[in-house]
Amino acid sequence: MRSKKLEEILLTQPIVSSHSHHLPDEEQRGMTLAKMLANAYTAQKWLGLPTPTKAIEVDDWLSKICNRSFYVWLERALQYLYDIQEPLSSRTWLVYDERIREAYQDPQWHLSLLQGTCKYERIANDSPWNPGSDLGHPELFSPVFRINSFLCGYDKDARDSNGNNAQLLYKTQIDDMDDYIHLLRKKVEEKKKTGCTALKSAIAYFRPIHVAPASKKQAQVALNFAGTNGTDEDIRNFQDYVFEQICKLSAEFDIPMQIHTGLGKMNQTNAMQIQGLVSRNPETTFILMHGGYPWTDDYAGLLFSYRNVIADTCWLPHISPSAAYRTLHELMEVCDLDRVVWGCDTWTSEESFGARIAFLQVLSTVLNEKIASGYFSEDLACSFAKAILYENANRIFKQH
Repeated sequence: MRSKKLEEILLTQPIVSSHSHHLPDEEQRGMTLAKMLANAYTAQKWLGLPTPTKAIEVDDWLSKICNRSFYVWLERALQYLYDIQEPLSSRTWLVYDERIREAYQDPQWHLSLLQGTCKYERIANDSPWNPGSDLGHPELFSPVFRINSFLCGYDKDARDSNGNNAQLLYKTQIDDMDDYIHLLRKKVEEKKKTGCTALKSAIAYFRPIHVAPASKKQAQVALNFAGTNGTDEDIRNFQDYVFEQICKLSAEFDIPMQIHTGLGKMNQTNAMQIQGLVSRNPETTFILMHGGYPWTDDYAGLLFSYRNVIADTCWLPHISPSAAYRTLHELMEVCDLDRVVWGCDTWTSEESFGARIAFLQVLSTVLNEKIASGYFSEDLACSFAKAILYENANRIFKQH
């Protein structure tokens, strides 16, 4: 039997979302079904199949991916938001497409979905195309400063997974390590002053996340803007040294450090790879993202052992509700209730609503099971729901 008190909280509680990549206003204009599918986890980049652009292409596509969690939650969101009873198919393509087009005649539609339907009070938003941007809506989006580009500023030809290089991004030509760290420090300070609430690393998409101790002298070898002659080891030393300095700045400026763990290159991207980094930087708040999927045990282990680690379950229920279910049960048993947050991790409002449905379904199931087994009292379960949906993220992502 489900707790009515808990279910009421889950339905009405405002949310502070820990992570998103919401697209700017200009990208929301002229939204269509095809555009939405291409800007969601249903895109070819994630599912490996060409995304349908018209009705004739959708049935074959669905025959291959209709079971995938990314698709299931997006379709459910679209059916709810646009009052469509039938599943997507070549026969219903135009129904979905027309209702989306009609809704987006209102330029505020995507924002009203986030604020009204999703009940987001605030969203920590990571904009890889413009690191540290609030999308022109500071009342809703708390910007996150993605720092990947600083790991690729050792020469003019290096790029991160988003095509960025800090020296090109900020129009500099630096060959001295002290000057380079000065630039890094200056940018972190500037971003905090303009409202940034977190730093973000997504290096799992272009290298292992393990960061070894490296000296400034070792890092200097690779830094040559005209074109490094450094070896792979020299470049790794440069990146490791810079990453460690970023973590120190995170502590100094009291801005948490978000780190993508798990999926990516799938080469040493499990959360345990950063155990050394976490232990060397006890004053830094590390927000480990995505449950470290598929290595969720690593993730829970770090939460158990280090109080400067926060569990961000963003994306995990969207990837696999079953994995999220197991992980949440485990986290509730091994870490403090004030160290778990959730965010939608999506580009569009419709997919964000789908991610929200997925998470609330998992959270409801887990908390009701904890109550039924006697592990949690009803009051404690309700307190945890409020904490993970709002209180923890509101405290961690400080508005300066």
